[in-house]
Amino acid sequence: MRLTIGRKLSIGFTLLILFFLISITTIYITLTRVQNVNERNSEVYVPSMNLLMELKSQIVESEKLIGTWIFIQSIDDTPDKNRLRELINNDYPTLRDELLGISQQWNAEQAEELQEVLRQIGELFITYGFVMDELSDFMSYDDVMVIFEIRPMMEEGGTIVRNTRQLIQGLDNLLDVQRAVVAAGQSDMEVTLERFRSLSFLLGIIIVVGGIIIASVFVRMITKPVLYLRNILNEMGEGKLPQHSLKGREDEIGDMSKALNFLIEGLKEKVTFASEIGNGNFEHEFKPLSDEDTLGISLVEMRGSLQQAKTEEDKRKIEDTKRNWSTQGVARFAELLRQNNDNLHELSFNIIRNLVGYLEANQGGVFILSEDTEEPSVELFACYAYERRKFLKKIITKGEGLVGTCLQEGDTIYLTDVPDSYINITSGLGDSNPRCILIVPLKLNDEIFGVIEIASFKVLEPHQIEFVEKVAESIASTISSVKINIRTTELLHQSQEQSEEMRAQEEEMRQNMEEMHATQEEMERKEIESEGFFAAMNNSIAFMELSVDCKVKKINPIFAGIVNYSENEVDSLSFFKMFDKAFMESQGMLNVTDTLSNGTSLDGDFMLLRRDGKTVHVKGAFKHVLNKYGAPLKILFVVQKIKE
Repeated sequence: MRLTIGRKLSIGFTLLILFFLISITTIYITLTRVQNVNERNSEVYVPSMNLLMELKSQIVESEKLIGTWIFIQSIDDTPDKNRLRELINNDYPTLRDELLGISQQWNAEQAEELQEVLRQIGELFITYGFVMDELSDFMSYDDVMVIFEIRPMMEEGGTIVRNTRQLIQGLDNLLDVQRAVVAAGQSDMEVTLERFRSLSFLLGIIIVVGGIIIASVFVRMITKPVLYLRNILNEMGEGKLPQHSLKGREDEIGDMSKALNFLIEGLKEKVTFASEIGNGNFEHEFKPLSDEDTLGISLVEMRGSLQQAKTEEDKRKIEDTKRNWSTQGVARFAELLRQNNDNLHELSFNIIRNLVGYLEANQGGVFILSEDTEEPSVELFACYAYERRKFLKKIITKGEGLVGTCLQEGDTIYLTDVPDSYINITSGLGDSNPRCILIVPLKLNDEIFGVIEIASFKVLEPHQIEFVEKVAESIASTISSVKINIRTTELLHQSQEQSEEMRAQEEEMRQNMEEMHATQEEMERKEIESEGFFAAMNNSIAFMELSVDCKVKKINPIFAGIVNYSENEVDSLSFFKMFDKAFMESQGMLNVTDTLSNGTSLDGDFMLLRRDGKTVHVKGAFKHVLNKYGAPLKILFVVQKIKE
């Protein structure tokens, strides 16, 4: 049978547990006995003593109260009498019930003695009741027969005094018995506890000695090989791997040694694998110890990660090369765009020549948006092919061929499958047949300024296409600036011409102003003359002013004296408030207001209506005042003569 460490430990711990159980059992029995004695004293005998002492106190108190009742004449409702009634009716019954309940745990002799005491108390309280009934009011104390019968009860040897002494004696006997029982219980507890202390000390010595013996045996059997394993693990923790395998044993320590040997071999394989990976040999054969070999699996994952990192590093270098190529190209063309920015043809040629060379393409052209045609179109400003400048003239309308489509859509066009004759139809760059065609709009803020077309025998890569699109935006910005500069120059020339014209117009305006000033002075003079004429007329002739629609506007003082109206009362009066309509009709003037409104003047005899309704026959005339365009402004009625 294999004696494993677990079994060895089981034997040792079984002995310790056996000693421990014996100790616990002994302690339990002892403490249970002490607890029973203590509970008996605390729950039965001590409470019994307290209740008996309280009963004795009630008997003594009742004797004093009944004596006061007998010897002191008083009314029925006094504190002492009320207290005696409360003691007999309430306090005593409660205490009696408690004593009867707890006496059930006494022995039979003590219970009989208690019953005898309670019987005597009942008889004593009957005597109290007789006294209380006989001396129930203040007047009853004057009854001599009652006094002679009751007072002897409270004298020495009287019924009440004798019975009370007997009761107190009986209660003292019960108290002595209870005290003796409590003392016996305390003595028993002390003896038991002394035995418990001695036994505990002995059991403690046995457990300590047994534990020391068992511990020393197990130290020799377990600690020494465990310490050896610990030293090996410490060396492994410092990175040292043992050169020799550990010896085996037929227990758990032996199993640990085997597992440690397996672990050491696995670590040696991992060290070899890590070294190979460090040398760049990602194909070295390695297999984790198990599916839960965290380190082995991590090494395999590390190999995969390093392989992926190397692949990504190669890709990153390629991307960096492409990015640097694009960055240098953008900087190169930014410098180029700052030159010849006042001549679009030269600028276009420099752009396409450098772009074809930088892309290692074969030919290319720059088309600039034309502003001279009604239909949107682009004109070929520069063409470069096979390292030579080509002087071609070509205009392509919107939607025509690839260039026209790019102009219309505003998006990059990239073709790699180009038919043999396709370039002759759509490109216009020459007769060569390239492998790919790239057409990029020169677009800035969604506004197209032209198109760049590149043809190449080499297929362009995405980063090259992206580079051309980025440069195209800068070219569009430069073209926009160049066009603005050209337009600014043209506007400057126009501005200079307009300045000359404005100077001539200013001279002409100065002369016109002098003429207008002279005319204004003449008008002011005429206005002064008119105002004098009107003032003279106003003071010498009676007249009335009407609007074009024949409403009275105002009258002068002379006319007001004729019609007996004030000047303020006639504003907006109708025509026939001033003229007799019947007289007008008799004179053949049926539609006089319409005639006047149409600009026709009238003269002859008229009949004016006064304010009081009377009429005044006058000779007069209607005259129109015209504006500078000959249109009537107002109508004047002038009284030429008043007839009788």
